[in-house]
Amino acid sequence: MIYYGTKIIQKNNLLETKFLEMPTSKQTTERAKAKKNIVFEAAAEVFAQYGYKRTTMNDIAQASDISRPALYLIFDNKENLFYELVANRLDISIERAISALSLEATLNTRFIDALLAFEKAFYEPVASSPHGAELMDTSQSLAADVLTKGFSKLVTAFSNTIKEAEKCGEANFQDTPLTPKSFVELLITALGGIKKKAKTTTEFRKQTTQVAEIFLATITD
Repeated sequence: MIYYGTKIIQKNNLLETKFLEMPTSKQTTERAKAKKNIVFEAAAEVFAQYGYKRTTMNDIAQASDISRPALYLIFDNKENLFYELVANRLDISIERAISALSLEATLNTRFIDALLAFEKAFYEPVASSPHGAELMDTSQSLAADVLTKGFSKLVTAFSNTIKEAEKCGEANFQDTPLTPKSFVELLITALGGIKKKAKTTTEFRKQTTQVAEIFLATITD
């Protein structure tokens, strides 16, 4: 057994010395991850409130209820924190989309629910911010590689779902020159245009559903 310190405790009116066990590497990793998640949640709210340029590391430290030096032990600087925040939010959003795709339902239902689940987790929190445009531009400039890799993973997940549906006879690409991959890429591009024009979340969700239904109608009976 490895010990890293002691603690004096009272038991049956007697003072005893209790040896404290050294945390395992797994416990240390889990604690570090938990701290990061707390910072991510706080940082997302601060960036949404003030925008990227006006937000400081001190703002995020206060919102996270940790000291500024402690924050710098986790992230090198604001750019590094924002980069990892984008990656974190994208991973969560993709996981929710994949979860929706795996449910037992029709292709149309799973496909649309997955699209909305992704957008709700990744796009809508930014779109609802008065600094949404700045945050999206900053994401493109500071985390372009993360976005590219993430959206590639998203396209693959949707494409695989369509391929499985095609094998089961639920989808048919005989009347279209598109492949499952190009179909998904074209749809996501179309939804990108809606994001720029939709004035409210409700409007965006409605238009997303309508466009997805039009696309899906070309490959389903």
